Amino acid sequence: MARFLEALGRLCVRRRRAVFELWVAAMIGAGVLGLVHGGMFVQQSTLPGTETQRAIDTLGQDFPAMTGPTATVVFHETRQASPADWRVALTVGQSIENIGGLDRVAFVENPYAQGMGGLKDDDAVVVRLNFTGTMSDVGHADLDALNRAVEPARMAGLEVKFGGIVAMILNQPKGGPQEGVGILLAMLVLLLAFGSFLAAGIPVVVSLCGMVVAYSLIHFLASMFQIAPTAPMVAAMLGIGAGIDYALFIVTRYRQQLAEGDDVETAVGRAMAHSGHAVVFAGGTVVFAICGLFLSGIAFIGRIGIAAALTVAIMVAAALTLLPAILGALGPRIDRYRMPRVRPDRGSARWAAWGRHVDRHAWPYAIVATLVLLTLSIPTLSLRFGVMADSMSSPKMEARQAYDIVAEEFGAGHYSPFVVVAKVPGEEKRVRPKRVVPTVKGRGGLSGLTGPAAAGPSPSPEPARPKGAPDMSKKPDKRAVLLGQELRQKLSEVPGVVFAGEPVVTGTTAIVQVVPRDAPHAASTTDLVHRLRNVELRDARAAHPGTRIYLGGENPAIIDIAATVGDRMPTVVVAVVGVALLLLVVAFRSVIVPVKAALMNLLSIGASFGVVTAVFQWGWGVELFGVDQAIPIMSFIPLFMFALIFGLSMDYEVFLLSRIKEEYDRTGDPHESVVIGIGVTARLITSAALIMIFVFASFVPQPDPMVKMMALGLAVAVAMDATIVRLMLVPALMSLLGHANWWWPGRSRPTAPPPPEPVHEQLELELTT
Repeated sequence: MARFLEALGRLCVRRRRAVFELWVAAMIGAGVLGLVHGGMFVQQSTLPGTETQRAIDTLGQDFPAMTGPTATVVFHETRQASPADWRVALTVGQSIENIGGLDRVAFVENPYAQGMGGLKDDDAVVVRLNFTGTMSDVGHADLDALNRAVEPARMAGLEVKFGGIVAMILNQPKGGPQEGVGILLAMLVLLLAFGSFLAAGIPVVVSLCGMVVAYSLIHFLASMFQIAPTAPMVAAMLGIGAGIDYALFIVTRYRQQLAEGDDVETAVGRAMAHSGHAVVFAGGTVVFAICGLFLSGIAFIGRIGIAAALTVAIMVAAALTLLPAILGALGPRIDRYRMPRVRPDRGSARWAAWGRHVDRHAWPYAIVATLVLLTLSIPTLSLRFGVMADSMSSPKMEARQAYDIVAEEFGAGHYSPFVVVAKVPGEEKRVRPKRVVPTVKGRGGLSGLTGPAAAGPSPSPEPARPKGAPDMSKKPDKRAVLLGQELRQKLSEVPGVVFAGEPVVTGTTAIVQVVPRDAPHAASTTDLVHRLRNVELRDARAAHPGTRIYLGGENPAIIDIAATVGDRMPTVVVAVVGVALLLLVVAFRSVIVPVKAALMNLLSIGASFGVVTAVFQWGWGVELFGVDQAIPIMSFIPLFMFALIFGLSMDYEVFLLSRIKEEYDRTGDPHESVVIGIGVTARLITSAALIMIFVFASFVPQPDPMVKMMALGLAVAVAMDATIVRLMLVPALMSLLGHANWWWPGRSRPTAPPPPEPVHEQLELELTT
């Protein structure tokens, strides 16, 4: 591998013009694909194997209009207008009628029409609607059409807010100036690390070029697959940080080789052979760790992982091809435009002294570092998986504002009701139209026999069926009617249920709307879903053999995702750790080092989980992060964090251990090799960690709580890993284990090189003395 990378580096230096042309072509080509053929980022449309999906499938047989993506429209009073005013109410009714007239809307509630659902009082009117198709078919044009449809209510002075899963996904926060601040802070770290403006700009340029290609390809893939809106945010968060770090390691080694007297091509080749080798294994570990998200069993989580893995792979490719070409073009001029009074080379001696200090006091540092990480991990024991709901969004988001209005006017549970779907066995019967039998009244009735019949009154037309309403030609099955009434009675008596609506029956299917008492993200709401499924609905199925009864809705769907993630979490952990161990074994030909690295990574992951749990779930300082309440941890956040953190932690492990092993193979001294490895790489790892921390922290101001949790968790994990783990725990344990770190079956210990023979002049001096 090292020989191949050295040859690749030399080739990129000699053919740098061709490399530049290929990268420009790749950026333009990917950009065109993304702009012209890019798709919409959407949430997953189906949840195979879950009760929610079974409820949707059953509902679709007799209520097809109610199975599409949902949105909530809230009309709220202002100082200028109130729904209590009949003139304003007319505009609300007109707006609802406009919504129902949209081609993409399959069904909309209407509290002004009997039996059409919805909520209204003197201060607010709330309607829920279903779009046709799936989430893949929904786009920003649909929200624009909704905005135009509600214009009469807005013109009357009402406040109109959109919520629900569609609005929450389409109104995702976009990148802003805070990400630019993160890159500027990363530039500052690079300036201090290199002491040169030119050298500091190279990793940023390489990273941004890679991001252009990665983001464009992700946008193009969104036209072929359902990719969640979070994917580009996660890819940018990870890609920018990893790209800068990988370039940082190679540039640092290149400058060291120049300082030792190598020419440009040789310096690039040797930098690629050593640091490039570490980049390949570090990036490979990150890619394989993130791909482990596919084992979660939820397609959209796996696809987010693929988007992030693709970005990291492109960053590795940029570091191994574009970066050597840039270094070859700059040559020894890389240190031009130096900063005054900044001497990066002076830090190695201080870090080497620190490494020697830890080596002499290995036991205390190993014990204290382990206790600190375990203490930070304690809150993880109370970690509770929650759901992604409007009720826990930032108050700045429109969906949260819609929820707050509904919760204040009608109650928190009315915002996201459950739907119980029951289908009895048997064939459906249709209502036969009554046959009109002609009657004869007197002699006039016989006129049709002798001449043209007199024109009679035309039959009155049947009233038009509201758009999306059930097919009334399907005769309600008596068993379904009785079952619906039984379910309504039983569910209304369950603690935590504030309302169970009248059953709606079409054919052999009955649906009952259930309104919980508490907010969608509350633990009591999750417990209520589990109770209804495991007690009331199970008993109803037992009492009616052959009947299918399911609980569905937006909130139960997200609860099903959380349950699936919780069940698959151990599988993902085992797979990710196993692949990482295998890669480290291949990289270092050691047994102890990979096992030790995996255990330390698990400690840093536990510490980051603990901090996120304490901040968001316990509410410790949560207001500092722009969240107004303690909220549970979203179900897939720990899964993402585990895969990402484990991969990133391996980055620093590989870079540090690569240099330690290089010195150990050269000297055979397990203690001095650690000291030299710490001295050479500590400044580099610290700089790389600061870059990652600044990039991740720049995403914390995003209003989406999921992005906040992930950004904070990743920043904390990198901070713990680069300080407590890499600068204390690793050198302490390496010192305690000594030669055992590098034990491998059939391999002998390296021996120290013989001291150099004295030259002729030194021999004469010794003889004369």
